[in-house]
Amino acid sequence: MQFILGPRHGKKSVQTIQAQGVTDIVTLLSAREQPFSLQGLAKSIGAHWHHFPIDGGHIDTLKSVDLGSLFALIDEIEGRDENAVIYLHCSAGLHRTGFAAYAILRRSGLAPDAALAALRALRPVTADEVGKDRLDLAEHQFQTWLST
Repeated sequence: MQFILGPRHGKKSVQTIQAQGVTDIVTLLSAREQPFSLQGLAKSIGAHWHHFPIDGGHIDTLKSVDLGSLFALIDEIEGRDENAVIYLHCSAGLHRTGFAAYAILRRSGLAPDAALAALRALRPVTADEVGKDRLDLAEHQFQTWLST
């Protein structure tokens, strides 16, 4: 499985996403951000669309993210296609995307420093802008999930 991180895609970026071989798009937008308009864009390139709503990138909001459900979604995608190429995004591809990607990378077996390095390799601006507070929260929530 491979991840591509980025911002909300639009008609202008669909060809670029398609050229990267994206098989699945995971949208982290809340209902008020009109995420369902992206379902048609995914269909137009033959990708599966998945909605995992997160209502913004504020710390208090991210505290309520159910990592177990996020991991179950990733498992479902991988179970369907172990070579899936997943485009993971929120609005700007920074806070929610960085938080979720870091948690997924940790779950894949990477140590904290390696997960941050992998996040940077996937999209440097996401690694730079996600913020230490969100990474610390993702780590805390990952450790909590791990102990359950």
